[in-house]
Amino acid sequence: MSAEAERIGGERLAPPITKGHFSVARVLDGWYVACRSSELGEKPRAVTVLGTPLALFRGAGGRPAALLDRCPHRNFPLSRGRVLATGALQCGYHGWQFDGQGACGRVPGLIGEMADAVARRVPAFAAREAQGFVWVWGRADAEPADEPFHIPCIDDSRYVAVQRTFDFECTLHAALENALDVPHTAFLHRGRFRGGDPSEIEAVRRRLPGGGLEVEYLGERRRPGEAKPRLDRPPVEHWDRFFLPSVAQVEYKDGKRSHLVATILHTPVSDLLTRAYFVQCIRLPLPKWLVRSYVARKVDQVLRQDRDALRTQTEGIRRFGGERYASTELDLMGPEILRMLKQSERGLAVDEAAPERRVKFLA
Repeated sequence: MSAEAERIGGERLAPPITKGHFSVARVLDGWYVACRSSELGEKPRAVTVLGTPLALFRGAGGRPAALLDRCPHRNFPLSRGRVLATGALQCGYHGWQFDGQGACGRVPGLIGEMADAVARRVPAFAAREAQGFVWVWGRADAEPADEPFHIPCIDDSRYVAVQRTFDFECTLHAALENALDVPHTAFLHRGRFRGGDPSEIEAVRRRLPGGGLEVEYLGERRRPGEAKPRLDRPPVEHWDRFFLPSVAQVEYKDGKRSHLVATILHTPVSDLLTRAYFVQCIRLPLPKWLVRSYVARKVDQVLRQDRDALRTQTEGIRRFGGERYASTELDLMGPEILRMLKQSERGLAVDEAAPERRVKFLA
């Protein structure tokens, strides 16, 4: 701006003052998906979880292992090394060798016993492989308190499983809220997921054992997708769930005819980048090839819309320098999820005995 323009216009133009706040929570004590099993082969793989660079590899017996992606010698990325027949990860610079627990087992050229083994050690992160995913524990050198989340129906031959991976440019909290936010579906996904004349639904929110949150929707008479309402049929059963630290789940039941469980495993790559591993398991009285083709197309359309909306939301937040949210009673999941994430981040126990909350709304 020129001096003349400043003289005429006064102060420089700027957005309204917004507190520099982002709904970011870094829960270290929890499992996160590092990659799909098919993505981890004979070579090490570089991944980032909770902003921490990791070297992921298959160690002894082909079991996954995860180390901080930095050799203690000269900080060369261990993910740029190679896995030996012994299962050790060898640094690509000077050849130091590390096992799955981060201990240095050999330094090429060094004669005699190695001293100062602690300085040569690499922080290790517990790793597990289950149901087609490789998981890592968020805290280094810690014993996990439990096992990775079990994905329902993915191993059931009666179901068709549609899987996708999408990167969302947003906080973990924003991605979780989006996955479990019913009101936005009638607008952002209108015609693909919801739409038409709204009807009254009662939502009941309750806590689940082990750090979970559930909303059950009562009286919902329209099925997910483009199908028209069938008021002569019993209401569908619908639940939305959140499981600490990063799993969202949507479940629909329509009598004995059909069942859908969409499980979204979120991995916070960084504060404003969240990778979502989407697993939708569906059982319908239709040929599986037809279900797979139809569902995959709809899933891709909906996830692209969510991806674009979350990116635009984050751009707006950045432009104003932070969040300034105004919630209503319809925001049943988002604020409570953030509260649970913040409690877990601080190492506090989440209250499982919180009272139920009931809200009626149109959807």
